[in-house]
Amino acid sequence: MPKQPKPRQPAARRNPNGEGSIYQRSSDGRWVGQAYVLTTDGTRKRKFVYGATWDEAHTKLIDLKSRSQRGIPVPDRAWKLADYLPYWLAAYVTDLKPTTARGYESAVRLHLIPALGTKRLDGLQVQHVKAFMDEFRRKCLCCTAGLDASHRPDRRCCSVGRCCQRYPSARQIQYVHSVLRNALQHAMREELVSRNVAKLVRVPSPRYRVGKGLSVDQVRKLLAAAEGHRLYALYVVAATLGLRRGELLGLRWSDLDLDNGTAAIGQTVQRAGGKLHLQDTKTEDSESVLPLPDWTWLVLLDHQERQRRERERLADVWQEHGLVFPSEVGTPIEPRNLNRHFTALRQAAGCPDVRLHDLRHTVVSLLMELGVPPHVVQAIARHADVKITLKIYSHANLDAMRQALGKLDGRLS
Repeated sequence: MPKQPKPRQPAARRNPNGEGSIYQRSSDGRWVGQAYVLTTDGTRKRKFVYGATWDEAHTKLIDLKSRSQRGIPVPDRAWKLADYLPYWLAAYVTDLKPTTARGYESAVRLHLIPALGTKRLDGLQVQHVKAFMDEFRRKCLCCTAGLDASHRPDRRCCSVGRCCQRYPSARQIQYVHSVLRNALQHAMREELVSRNVAKLVRVPSPRYRVGKGLSVDQVRKLLAAAEGHRLYALYVVAATLGLRRGELLGLRWSDLDLDNGTAAIGQTVQRAGGKLHLQDTKTEDSESVLPLPDWTWLVLLDHQERQRRERERLADVWQEHGLVFPSEVGTPIEPRNLNRHFTALRQAAGCPDVRLHDLRHTVVSLLMELGVPPHVVQAIARHADVKITLKIYSHANLDAMRQALGKLDGRLS
């Protein structure tokens, strides 16, 4: 009987290109999935996923391939936050204002890298961010920032076992969280991560202090105490236009049109990184033209003549910067020096508890009390939103509330 041929065995099936494969690693028994996928440098490279079981590795591999098929590239390198955050600062934050860049750098150096630096950028999870924020709330800033080491021995606390318990405020917690959120948002734009996990973590919103301005009598006392001083005009401008401290110090003669009685606010003085910076105002809304009240206009005319005589008298040392309120040699005034002068001024005026910024609150609050429409007050204060004008800076005094409730009482009684 002729020998029957053996049935032909079907050829072993090969995974199509791009399907990848899964195998168990002999060294530690972990399962490894691998596939060629699109990466952020525009090429296709072999990438790996790992799992304790075949099912876990398979699930991760399917997710990896699915993202690649949808056109979402995989990072071409495994960033750790300790590497990515300095890269982000160098690439993006240096274009910001010096004070903003300085704040971002401090948050990264003092808080984010020490706590999250060892985490992989693409492996950062919501629970990691939440645990970091919870821990940050309980940290003494004096210890974290190393401030105690710079204090005199009799003022040290943390280094000698007497923690001052200077915990971060709600505003500081929100700020550090926003720095991390912004960094991860840039990582998303570079397609290094698929989602911003910091956005999924809620932090407490700070309760802003309602701006309570000074009384008219207090303002008059302050201005009377400043009369005759070379900075008298600065305080008049602050009390009538509500400029911020940096805007007062950055005001230039070229910003003033004394013929038409207007002031264009476009520059501010800030200290960052150990030196003074002349920079643009806070926001585009801060840049606007304000009319000068008659009294302010006359005071500025007198101040201009006084500065001309001062410049002639100190011609050998004067450094012209075109500022309306410079130092005694023409350079920008150090903001802290202005604070020191105002401290002495308020003591002389018998108003020890007021701040220079309260003059700004006073302008806004008085305008609101005089019945000026909120959108006009917003334009004068140069706020980005009228809600800021109504919520933070204006306040109702007891007399106004008593008068309002009296009208209600008259209707009901």
